[in-house]
Amino acid sequence: MKSLYALALFPALFAHAANDWNRFRGPNGSGVSDASGLPDSVTSETTLWKVELGKGWSSPVVWEDKIFVTAETGEDSRAVICLDVKSGRELWRHEEKFAPHKKHNFNSFASNTPFADAERVYVNWCTGTTIQALALDHSGRELWRNEGVANHIHEHGYGSSPIVVDDVMIVRSEFDWQRDGKVYTEDPEEQKWKSCVAGLDAATGREVWKLEIPNTLNTFSTPAVNVRKDGTKEIICANTTSGVFAVDPKKGVINWQYNPGFNQRNVGSGVLKEGRYFCTFGTGGGVKEFAAIDVTGKEPKPVNFEFSRGLPYVPSPLVVGNLMYLLGDGGILKAVKFDTGEMLYDERVNGSAGSSKFFGSPVAADGKIFCGSQQGDLIVIKQGEKFEQLSASKLDSPISSSPAISDGRLFVRTEKMLWCIGAKGAPLP
Repeated sequence: MKSLYALALFPALFAHAANDWNRFRGPNGSGVSDASGLPDSVTSETTLWKVELGKGWSSPVVWEDKIFVTAETGEDSRAVICLDVKSGRELWRHEEKFAPHKKHNFNSFASNTPFADAERVYVNWCTGTTIQALALDHSGRELWRNEGVANHIHEHGYGSSPIVVDDVMIVRSEFDWQRDGKVYTEDPEEQKWKSCVAGLDAATGREVWKLEIPNTLNTFSTPAVNVRKDGTKEIICANTTSGVFAVDPKKGVINWQYNPGFNQRNVGSGVLKEGRYFCTFGTGGGVKEFAAIDVTGKEPKPVNFEFSRGLPYVPSPLVVGNLMYLLGDGGILKAVKFDTGEMLYDERVNGSAGSSKFFGSPVAADGKIFCGSQQGDLIVIKQGEKFEQLSASKLDSPISSSPAISDGRLFVRTEKMLWCIGAKGAPLP
């Protein structure tokens, strides 16, 4: 019954072409592709092209023959850039000014990954203390703009990426103006601002609903979509104060909530597979927390999951089959059974010059796991219950984004460039 349930969800969630990686971490944020023929390492032969980009930690997304990515283009300007999949040639850019705001040194002003569908490319980002949203068509023409989706107070900046569900664009704005006696704004009006999740009409940008929620630590994760047994959809979000909660994308109401009392920040995005949702909470150097819940019923139910130490803080979990891979920020990769948490291995991932650190999330295809490091390496691990590192290839600069996979190619965004990696002679569309 479980496999039939999972198959029933597939057409509803992934109605776009199988090769399109149209949101952060691809199909429903899973980070998993059915592509084949991907190389084990990066060489001159497997580098199909590479192009310079401005700074930004957003991940590339792919729709048919186009790649979309955001980048800083100046001290107070940034752009949505469209590239040709075949050659990397720039097709167009939509550039605009913004008001800089407070952010962590590890963050950027172009950290939000776009969402693409057959008609539009959607972006949300901050200018000053305001979240903007806009939609472009595939030729770069602006279709609509919402200048004031929500307010946002920056503890570490902004980074949650949009998704579109049932013709509604989901935009998150979760923050607090103080923590542990530290004040992030002394403006009395800003101290009245409330965290929220907003739903915008995908065709017009008009606000459909706004769900106010309790203020919380800045949240950077991107929601997953759960299809309930009656065929309706809900988006699953997580943050420190509200825990894990599901929102009806049409009405903007909370369907259910799982909140045993988390104390830490949700940065890495959660994964959903066969009715089970898993996400982590953490701090830069503190104890990590996790949620492992069954979301197939009307109310979520915690599942027995024995793993409770060394969880990742920034990188998102990766589930392939019944194995979950957890890449720690400090370079330790754990493989556990997704249904129980039983540890299978706990190994260090090494770059070309030794130990590595990670902010980008791993992705998987063709029996391999691809990880981009802060030292600028693309590291390839063999999937399976035993650890085997296949390669560590030095690229040009640090990698803070997550790779995209489409048409048998891997697109890796570094601090300076976008690389297209594929097998020699790989067919191009």
